[in-house]
Amino acid sequence: MRPFLFPHATALAFVATLLVPCAAWAAPADAAQASPVAKDPGYTWALGLAASNGPDYAGSSKRGNSLRPVIGVDIGRYTLSSGGGGSLLDFDLEPRFTGLSARLFDAERFHLSAGLRIGGGRTPDADSPIYGLPDVRRTLLARLSAAWMLTPEFSLRSSLNQDLLGRRGGTTVQTTLQYEWQVTPRTEIGLAAGFTLADAIYLRSYFGVPADVALVRTPFPAYSPGAGVMSTDLGLEVKSAITDRWIVFGGVRLSQLRSDARNSPIVVKPNNYGVTVGLAYRCCH
Repeated sequence: MRPFLFPHATALAFVATLLVPCAAWAAPADAAQASPVAKDPGYTWALGLAASNGPDYAGSSKRGNSLRPVIGVDIGRYTLSSGGGGSLLDFDLEPRFTGLSARLFDAERFHLSAGLRIGGGRTPDADSPIYGLPDVRRTLLARLSAAWMLTPEFSLRSSLNQDLLGRRGGTTVQTTLQYEWQVTPRTEIGLAAGFTLADAIYLRSYFGVPADVALVRTPFPAYSPGAGVMSTDLGLEVKSAITDRWIVFGGVRLSQLRSDARNSPIVVKPNNYGVTVGLAYRCCH
């Protein structure tokens, strides 16, 4: 049995994330401009709906549609976001994540934030190909995120996510290189390429087949993946303010499962895509 440990690549990715602040502080230009986040008594909010189409689970050949609310509220250094609403609060490179986030440090080229969110979870329906596999309960996830602005358009971002409740949510590290093009003052296009690392706990929860259910409750043989690169991803996002208040947005995300995740017996289609379109109303300080 493989240990529930990150490989060296994952450990190095996390260490690199922690070392980015040192690089930012070491640069004289950034150090001179680095300062605590200023308090802002005002706020901005966004509210809307988004429709999505994507695979039923990572690696599934079946697809499904969903309609979800889009919510974003920004008050000073704090952001509350759901359904991608945080990304609609401004038109800049500052990262906004799902859940409750706090911006801990801002410099000209470096941003550090921390957050909490409810996430994960999987309960297959009776008609799902993976029905019979153990449910994965939703859990409370902690997140530490860093963004380094390489140029005004390019940013390198890394985010560490950790299950705080021990509900088999494990640990993941997501790293993305992103380019954002301000087509007009009202329209922005974002291109992103990245990869996700996951520990063995996470991969066994979502891609493993426990021995006690293998070939009994499910048709799949026992499978116990180890830690490593879970996926590589490409994304295209567009958002446009059609009026001073209304915003249309959409995106396409291509994903390829890798290594042990790709070799899982539950994976039918390792290369997949998802599409999202939405409309939101944004207001006011």
